[in-house]
Parts: sequence; structure tokens; C-alpha cells
Amino acid sequence: MRLATRRRMTSGAAALARGLLALVLLYGLAVLPHTPGGFAQPSWWPLPAETAVIALLALLLPRAGFNLLRVVVTLAAALVLALKLADLGTFAAFNRGFNPLLDAQLPRFGWNVLSHSIGTGLALIASAGAVLLLAITLALLFWTLGGLRDWPRTARRILAGMSLLGLATWLLPALMWPQRAPLLADAATTRLVGARGVQIVASARDLARFRQTLAADSQSPAPEPLFKTLADKDVLLVFVESYGRSAIDRPLYGDVIKPRLATFQHEIGAAGFHARSGWLTSPTFGGQSWLAHATLLSGLWIDNQPRYAALIDSDRFSLNRLFAHAGWHTAAVMPAITRAWPEGDWYGYDATLGAADLGYRGRPFNWITMPDQYTLAAIQRDLLTPGDRPPVMIETALISSHAPWTPIPPLLDWHTIGDGRVFNKYADAGDPPEVVWQDYDRVRAQYRKAIDYSLQTLASFIATRANDDLVVIILGDHQPAPLVTGDNASRDVPIHIIAHDPAVLEAIGGWHWAAGMTPGDGTPVWRMDAFRDRLIEVFSRPH
Repeated sequence: MRLATRRRMTSGAAALARGLLALVLLYGLAVLPHTPGGFAQPSWWPLPAETAVIALLALLLPRAGFNLLRVVVTLAAALVLALKLADLGTFAAFNRGFNPLLDAQLPRFGWNVLSHSIGTGLALIASAGAVLLLAITLALLFWTLGGLRDWPRTARRILAGMSLLGLATWLLPALMWPQRAPLLADAATTRLVGARGVQIVASARDLARFRQTLAADSQSPAPEPLFKTLADKDVLLVFVESYGRSAIDRPLYGDVIKPRLATFQHEIGAAGFHARSGWLTSPTFGGQSWLAHATLLSGLWIDNQPRYAALIDSDRFSLNRLFAHAGWHTAAVMPAITRAWPEGDWYGYDATLGAADLGYRGRPFNWITMPDQYTLAAIQRDLLTPGDRPPVMIETALISSHAPWTPIPPLLDWHTIGDGRVFNKYADAGDPPEVVWQDYDRVRAQYRKAIDYSLQTLASFIATRANDDLVVIILGDHQPAPLVTGDNASRDVPIHIIAHDPAVLEAIGGWHWAAGMTPGDGTPVWRMDAFRDRLIEVFSRPH
């Protein structure tokens, strides 16, 4: 008799422990932040109402219903956990939440960034460890939920009473005073999932409206030639990877980059070039550079992959194609392109030069296929040759300032560049990414060096290699990740227009951009999609 009693007590204690662990897991899942900032100020209160609902159902349902409840709760936990982890990842990388409808490609993009930052081996280990940890957590939740069914009677009554109290303190204030903060319990996780569902529906409707706007393009080729002010001039459009406003405004970077921009201005000024600078708001943050490229060149807001896919399937004219219709030879110089790029057909380039087409024989710099200086040297060698030729409009994306920002070569004598093998001795300089990225202060320092290198290289190119008929438009594609910018950074990026002919900068006088290479706090900020049509308008006016 005593042995049977002892066994019942032991069994009851084990069930009680299992059930308590289930409640702890449910509580932890509910209060898990979905933004990185949430870990700095975790919200342990109010209590999650969802835990009270699950506990009450577990106590009241018959055994068959209880077993179904365990399955449903575990699957719901997997969904919530996936959503919160996806939010954490996209907030860390792009300073925004995850949209299941629009961001289906982000896991692949995240893998590319992680593997190139810390190495494929470590990335595989980290990914496998994360998946295993999630599987163990969900299996543990399913197992521990079974303990709730076998709780001792007294414990079941206490839990039922607490659950009912929690539900009452959630439902009554929510119905009577919906604007007031909850006192004891709140269904924050349910609201998060519901908001995401609403977001998916709104995104689907927005995408449908966007597709309707693609057919209407006010800038299709006109009878009168476009870009009269730029007649016979070569135009070089340069996207500088991760060159964001924080590089200028945040003292950690601005203390180096502002003097660099002042030196840039002095160097090109000595060669007869002058600049005007402004701000553009990028549609993306921390990555997905192609969305910024498409936004600038289409004049449409391309802030997600489905919009991008719809754009490249449309007949809308890119800025490049409009230059081609006006008589320019158009080219894309894309050192980051290492495989087939069918999306490039929409832009309408006369020539597309990817990494394999630029003649680089040096070693890559981790993910970076070639240094910026080589890319600019190849542009001059292959596309800006002197002689009797049509003017060229070239779009390029410089990538030395792409993560992982290590190693970074010095600026070399332009006459020594050759086929790029001169850079080989710098390809292993300093610590590798998997070492640098263990220290966030070092990551930020490397970012600063990378932006400084790209600007130094561009200044030297314009001052010493450019012809007087070259017009250069330099802009950032997006801000770097929040790890670099800090919290609450804007999506703004600098843009500079540089020319030797005064008429070019006089044409944009009405834009009220800052003179020189450093835009100020009061310099106008435009959305990036506004730039295409404004550029066409000012440079297509009659002389």
C-alpha cells in the first residue's frame, strides 16, 4: 500500500514537473522578442494570455481532444518561432520585419551572406546547430505538454483558477478599455501573427496595383531627343555598395569619411571638375542592392522581390534604355555578376560585362571578385577609349565596400594595374572574415576603411583618368546592416553629380543640392524612384 502510494506521488511529481516545464516553454515562446532591440528591454509582463488558454484547454478537454491539442500547439509554436526568428534575422540585416509573401528568397540570401562572412564550414555548423536546437525545443514542448494531463487534482484546480483569472484580466479590459495597456495578461503573440496575416493580404493587393501601373510610362521615347544638355558626353553611373548616410552622419565613420569627401572635392576641383550632392531614400536597407538599382533606373518603388520580378517582365523603359534611344552606347559593368543574369535584359544594355568579361587575372578578395580600382581601370580601358565613337552611358556597381569588408587593398599606381595580378599580395592581408566578425568593433572599423577606399579610388579615377566630357553620378545603393548603422538609422544614401562642363551642374541648380561632395543636414531628401524622371526633365530641356 505504501509502495503504491509512493509510486503515485512520484508519478504525480514527475507529471507536475513536466507540466511546469511546458508552461515555462510556452511562456518563453510568447515573450521571445521578434526584434533585436527587444533583447535589450525584454517584456516579461504582462503574462501571455495564450498560455492561459492552452492550460485551460489541457485541463478540460477529453483525452482524444487533449492529444490533438498537443499536436496543434506544437505546430503553432513552430509557426510562431519561425516567424519570430525570421523577424529577428530581417531586422538584424535589413532593419525591417519579415514578410512571408514578399521575402521568400531571403533565406537563400541570408545563407550567401553568412557563408561569405564566416566561411561555408562554420555557416553549415551554425545552421545545423540552429535547426537541431529548434527541433529539440519543439519535441520537448510536445513531450512536456503531456504532463499537464496527469497533474494532481489540487494542482489542476490551482492552474485552472490562475488561467481563468488571467483570461478575465485580458478579455474584460480589452473589451471595455481597448486603448489602455493590459494589466495582467495580453495576447501579444496572437496580435503579432494576426498583424502578419493582415500584412500578407495588404501586400498581395499592393502587388496587384503595382502590376497595373507598369504599363503606364510617361518617359517612353519621345520624338524630341532626350538628354540634350548631356549631348556628346559620356555618363558613368556608379553605385557604391553599402554607402549610406550613416557613413557621413555617424561620427564613428564621418570623422574619416567627411575629410575623405573634402579631399575628393579638392582633387577633382584641381582637375576642373565640380560636384553637387544630395540625399536619396533607398527602398532597401542592409542588402538586396538590385532593388535599389531597379528603383533608380525604372522610376518606380521596387522594395521587394515580387515587384522586381514584375518589373523585369514588363515593357517599362529603364533609364539605360532611354539613353540608348537617345544615341548613347549603353553598358553594364558588374563585377559581382558571376553567373547567367537574365534579369539584365530588361535594362536594355548594348553590352553587359560581368566578372568573367573584365579580364581580371588576380585573386578574389573573399566574396569580392576584384577591387574597385581594377573595375574602374577596366571601364576606362574597354569603354572610355579616346577616338571617334558614340558617347557611352555606363552603369557599374563597385563592390569593395560589400561585406565582409576584409581585406581591403591600398590605392595603387594606375599604370601598374595591368590584368589585376598586382593585387594578389593583398588578397590575404589582415585577418580573415571569420576572425574579424567575432568583434563587432572590428567589423565597423573595416566598413569605414572599405567606404574610404572606394571614395579614394573614385576621386583618383576622376582627377587623373577622366576626360573632360565625362559626367559621373555616384550614389550609395543602401545603408549597411544595423550592426554598422546602429538602431533607428534612416534609409538615406548620398548621391553626387560630378562634371567638368558648368552647364551640367547649372541644369540642376533648382534641385538645391549642396555644392561639393558633402550633402548637408538641410539638403533635400528625395525618394530614389523620383530621380529618373527629374534627371530626364532637367537634362532634356532646350538649350
